[in-house]
Amino acid sequence: MLTLYILLIVVFLIAVIATRASIAWAHHRNILDQPNHRSSHSRPTPRGGGIGIVTACIVGCGGAVALDFLPIHVAAALACGLPIAVVGYIDDRRSLSARSRLLVQIVCAVGALWLMSPLTTLTIFGVTLSPSLSAAIYLVGIVWMTNLYNFMDGIDGIAAGQAIAVGLCWAAAAGLTHAVAGVVFALAAAGFLVFNRPPAKVFMGDVGSAFCGFFIAVAALQMQQTTDESLILWLLPAAPFILDATVTLLVRLMRKQRPNEAHRSHAYQILSRKVRGHGPVSLGYFLIATFWFGLALWWGLGHRDTLSPEALFFLAGLPFVIVGLALGAGRNN
Repeated sequence: MLTLYILLIVVFLIAVIATRASIAWAHHRNILDQPNHRSSHSRPTPRGGGIGIVTACIVGCGGAVALDFLPIHVAAALACGLPIAVVGYIDDRRSLSARSRLLVQIVCAVGALWLMSPLTTLTIFGVTLSPSLSAAIYLVGIVWMTNLYNFMDGIDGIAAGQAIAVGLCWAAAAGLTHAVAGVVFALAAAGFLVFNRPPAKVFMGDVGSAFCGFFIAVAALQMQQTTDESLILWLLPAAPFILDATVTLLVRLMRKQRPNEAHRSHAYQILSRKVRGHGPVSLGYFLIATFWFGLALWWGLGHRDTLSPEALFFLAGLPFVIVGLALGAGRNN
């Protein structure tokens, strides 16, 4: 186990060093986010720092495979997010079309699902779906998680904090294989957060946010594959992001607004303006994620006959959705 602990320390240090190097590179190449009327920041800030998370995760998962703590097929499925990170890095430097980014995301999601096959069929409200329909839903889910994480990376510390919460929650409840992946993910995000905490010295950029979303979706599916637990259990720590992004998107679609148009109408963005700061909101989302996972553990340890996983998700998320709508999510820009 000593070698594993050393590997985890190395993961954190790599994330710190790579993120710091990305800041210097961004200043040298003028890869800066300039403030505008849709921004939540007020000064030019380097972007693309998420490369520190990507580098640390790849090294950490590769090292875990070499030490026999992580099966190679698990690491391979997670590594399918690497092309998404590359495309994100290019997009951080010069904008790519949404269509080209989406195509790469779909190909990577298909590759990850193929590596995880045969897939566990999805059960919703006691109804088991067909393998083909389950696979289609998984594909859409991976692509949506990849994009929604990008949408939610809009204030200092929130995306990295959410990644830490997800990784630590998985480490607390999963078996050794996925606990290692969870800790690697959390430490990689923590190394980046050293420079992204308010006021941020660097932004994650598409290179980091899209990779994080893909990593969470694929890892959650893998944990469903290898345990008897519902996919909902493994996604609950990410539910604040899932609900905020999804509710905001649906409201914007109902108002006939373009879904890919930049805006500041997510609940977390509205909250950050109301409290005039990023830190309290980012911390709040972190605490909600860990609290909801605590509810999932409570359910798993003795209340399975009382509530279905779907009912648990609904009851946990309903107050969050109500507050988001009351704040004007999707409308208040």
